[in-house]
Amino acid sequence: MKKFVLFLAAALVVGTALTGCKDKKAPADTKPVETSMFTKEDTAKVMDLVNQFTMRLKNRDIKGAVEMLVFLDGDSVISQTPANLQRQAVTLSFIAGKPGYELERVILNNTTNNEAKINVVLFEKKDENDKRPNTTAFYVRPVCIDGQWYLTPRDNITETETGDPIEAAVEKNAPVSETADEEE
Repeated sequence: MKKFVLFLAAALVVGTALTGCKDKKAPADTKPVETSMFTKEDTAKVMDLVNQFTMRLKNRDIKGAVEMLVFLDGDSVISQTPANLQRQAVTLSFIAGKPGYELERVILNNTTNNEAKINVVLFEKKDENDKRPNTTAFYVRPVCIDGQWYLTPRDNITETETGDPIEAAVEKNAPVSETADEEE
Protein backbone atom coordinates (compact mmCIF):
# COMPACT_ATOMS: atom_id res chain seq x y z
CA MET A 1 0.00 0.00 0.00
CA LYS A 2 2.87 2.37 0.82
CA LYS A 3 4.33 1.76 -2.67
CA PHE A 4 1.00 2.69 -4.24
CA VAL A 5 0.78 5.97 -2.27
CA LEU A 6 4.39 6.82 -3.13
CA PHE A 7 3.74 6.06 -6.80
CA LEU A 8 0.59 8.21 -6.80
CA ALA A 9 2.46 11.09 -5.10
CA ALA A 10 5.32 10.83 -7.61
CA ALA A 11 2.87 10.80 -10.52
CA LEU A 12 1.14 13.88 -9.11
CA VAL A 13 4.44 15.76 -8.76
CA VAL A 14 5.57 14.87 -12.29
CA GLY A 15 2.15 15.72 -13.73
CA THR A 16 2.11 19.10 -12.01
CA ALA A 17 5.62 19.89 -13.22
CA LEU A 18 4.78 18.99 -16.81
CA THR A 19 1.56 21.00 -16.98
CA GLY A 20 3.17 23.97 -15.25
CA CYS A 21 5.55 24.40 -18.20
CA LYS A 22 2.66 24.80 -20.64
CA ASP A 23 1.13 27.76 -18.83
CA LYS A 24 3.95 30.21 -19.60
CA LYS A 25 2.66 33.29 -21.36
CA ALA A 26 4.31 35.53 -23.91
CA PRO A 27 5.63 38.83 -22.60
CA ALA A 28 2.91 41.45 -22.27
CA ASP A 29 4.63 43.87 -24.65
CA THR A 30 4.45 41.55 -27.67
CA LYS A 31 1.60 41.84 -30.14
CA PRO A 32 0.22 38.49 -31.26
CA VAL A 33 0.39 38.17 -35.02
CA GLU A 34 -0.99 35.05 -36.63
CA THR A 35 0.25 34.40 -40.15
CA SER A 36 -0.05 31.54 -42.55
CA MET A 37 1.46 32.35 -45.94
CA PHE A 38 3.06 35.72 -45.35
CA THR A 39 6.60 36.92 -44.77
CA LYS A 40 7.98 39.09 -42.01
CA GLU A 41 7.94 41.96 -44.49
CA ASP A 42 4.18 41.51 -45.00
CA THR A 43 3.62 41.58 -41.26
CA ALA A 44 5.82 44.68 -40.93
CA LYS A 45 3.91 46.46 -43.71
CA VAL A 46 0.55 45.67 -42.10
CA MET A 47 1.76 46.78 -38.67
CA ASP A 48 3.10 50.00 -40.23
CA LEU A 49 -0.22 50.72 -41.98
CA VAL A 50 -2.18 50.13 -38.77
CA ASN A 51 0.24 52.32 -36.80
CA GLN A 52 -0.11 55.14 -39.38
CA PHE A 53 -3.88 54.81 -39.16
CA THR A 54 -3.96 54.96 -35.36
CA MET A 55 -1.46 57.86 -35.25
CA ARG A 56 -3.76 59.85 -37.53
CA LEU A 57 -6.67 59.10 -35.22
CA LYS A 58 -4.63 60.02 -32.16
CA ASN A 59 -3.74 63.35 -33.83
CA ARG A 60 -7.42 63.93 -34.73
CA ASP A 61 -6.61 63.66 -38.44
CA ILE A 62 -9.91 61.97 -39.27
CA LYS A 63 -9.70 62.91 -42.94
CA GLY A 64 -6.23 61.36 -43.23
CA ALA A 65 -7.35 58.19 -41.45
CA VAL A 66 -10.45 57.84 -43.63
CA GLU A 67 -8.41 58.40 -46.80
CA MET A 68 -6.29 55.37 -45.86
CA LEU A 69 -9.35 53.12 -46.10
CA VAL A 70 -10.23 51.56 -49.45
CA PHE A 71 -13.04 49.33 -50.69
CA LEU A 72 -12.41 45.73 -51.76
CA ASP A 73 -14.25 44.92 -54.98
CA GLY A 74 -13.57 41.30 -55.90
CA ASP A 75 -9.81 41.12 -56.42
CA SER A 76 -9.16 44.85 -56.70
CA VAL A 77 -9.33 47.88 -54.46
CA ILE A 78 -11.22 51.04 -55.30
CA SER A 79 -11.79 54.32 -53.54
CA GLN A 80 -14.78 54.48 -51.25
CA THR A 81 -17.88 56.37 -52.30
CA PRO A 82 -18.33 59.86 -50.85
CA ALA A 83 -21.24 58.54 -48.76
CA ASN A 84 -19.07 55.79 -47.27
CA LEU A 85 -16.21 58.23 -46.65
CA GLN A 86 -18.61 60.49 -44.76
CA ARG A 87 -20.02 57.56 -42.78
CA GLN A 88 -16.51 56.39 -41.86
CA ALA A 89 -15.52 59.93 -40.82
CA VAL A 90 -18.53 60.20 -38.52
CA THR A 91 -17.80 56.79 -37.00
CA LEU A 92 -14.11 57.55 -36.45
CA SER A 93 -14.85 60.97 -34.96
CA PHE A 94 -16.08 59.22 -31.81
CA ILE A 95 -12.68 57.62 -31.20
CA ALA A 96 -10.34 60.29 -32.61
CA GLY A 97 -8.02 62.08 -30.22
CA LYS A 98 -8.54 59.65 -27.35
CA PRO A 99 -5.84 59.04 -24.72
CA GLY A 100 -4.63 55.67 -25.93
CA TYR A 101 -4.59 53.24 -28.84
CA GLU A 102 -3.18 49.74 -28.61
CA LEU A 103 -2.92 47.18 -31.36
CA GLU A 104 -4.13 43.98 -29.70
CA ARG A 105 -3.67 41.57 -32.58
CA VAL A 106 -3.21 41.12 -36.29
CA ILE A 107 -4.46 37.96 -37.97
CA LEU A 108 -3.35 37.30 -41.54
CA ASN A 109 -5.24 34.41 -43.13
CA ASN A 110 -4.99 35.12 -46.86
CA THR A 111 -4.89 38.12 -49.17
CA THR A 112 -8.41 39.35 -48.33
CA ASN A 113 -9.57 37.74 -45.08
CA ASN A 114 -7.48 39.43 -42.38
CA GLU A 115 -8.09 41.46 -39.27
CA ALA A 116 -6.40 43.95 -37.00
CA LYS A 117 -7.98 44.69 -33.62
CA ILE A 118 -7.24 48.07 -32.03
CA ASN A 119 -8.22 48.89 -28.46
CA VAL A 120 -8.99 52.51 -27.64
CA VAL A 121 -8.91 54.13 -24.20
CA LEU A 122 -11.85 56.52 -24.22
CA PHE A 123 -10.93 58.42 -21.05
CA GLU A 124 -8.44 58.18 -18.22
CA LYS A 125 -9.82 57.00 -14.90
CA LYS A 126 -9.05 59.44 -12.09
CA ASP A 127 -9.89 56.95 -9.36
CA GLU A 128 -8.65 53.37 -9.36
CA ASN A 129 -11.97 52.31 -7.79
CA ASP A 130 -13.85 53.67 -10.81
CA LYS A 131 -15.72 50.66 -12.23
CA ARG A 132 -16.91 52.35 -15.44
CA PRO A 133 -15.62 50.75 -18.62
CA ASN A 134 -13.29 53.14 -20.42
CA THR A 135 -12.22 51.17 -23.47
CA THR A 136 -13.65 50.09 -26.77
CA ALA A 137 -12.24 48.28 -29.75
CA PHE A 138 -12.48 48.60 -33.50
CA TYR A 139 -11.23 46.53 -36.38
CA VAL A 140 -9.76 47.14 -39.80
CA ARG A 141 -9.19 44.51 -42.47
CA PRO A 142 -5.78 44.56 -44.17
CA VAL A 143 -5.87 43.22 -47.73
CA CYS A 144 -3.01 42.47 -50.12
CA ILE A 145 -3.74 43.13 -53.78
CA ASP A 146 -0.96 42.72 -56.36
CA GLY A 147 1.66 42.71 -53.58
CA GLN A 148 0.47 45.99 -52.06
CA TRP A 149 -1.18 46.16 -48.61
CA TYR A 150 -4.26 48.32 -47.97
CA LEU A 151 -6.68 48.83 -45.09
CA THR A 152 -10.38 48.28 -45.55
CA PRO A 153 -13.04 48.98 -42.95
CA ARG A 154 -14.67 46.10 -41.13
CA ASP A 155 -18.37 46.83 -41.25
CA ASN A 156 -21.60 45.46 -42.60
CA ILE A 157 -21.84 47.86 -45.54
CA THR A 158 -18.43 47.75 -47.18
CA GLU A 159 -17.62 44.11 -46.40
CA THR A 160 -18.43 42.58 -49.72
CA GLU A 161 -16.58 41.55 -52.80
CA THR A 162 -19.33 42.57 -55.21
CA GLY A 163 -19.57 46.30 -54.56
CA ASP A 164 -21.55 48.63 -52.33
CA PRO A 165 -24.71 46.75 -51.20
CA ILE A 166 -26.70 49.96 -50.80
CA GLU A 167 -25.91 51.11 -54.32
CA ALA A 168 -26.60 47.59 -55.65
CA ALA A 169 -30.01 47.56 -53.93
CA VAL A 170 -30.87 50.98 -55.36
CA GLU A 171 -29.81 49.89 -58.85
CA LYS A 172 -32.01 46.80 -58.60
CA ASN A 173 -34.84 48.87 -57.10
CA ALA A 174 -34.89 46.54 -54.09
CA PRO A 175 -35.07 47.36 -50.39
CA VAL A 176 -31.73 47.40 -48.57
CA SER A 177 -33.16 45.44 -45.63
CA GLU A 178 -36.49 44.31 -44.32
CA THR A 179 -37.63 44.13 -40.72
CA ALA A 180 -40.19 41.94 -38.98
CA ASP A 181 -42.38 45.03 -38.40
CA GLU A 182 -42.97 45.35 -42.14
CA GLU A 183 -44.82 42.03 -42.42
CA GLU A 184 -48.21 42.13 -44.13
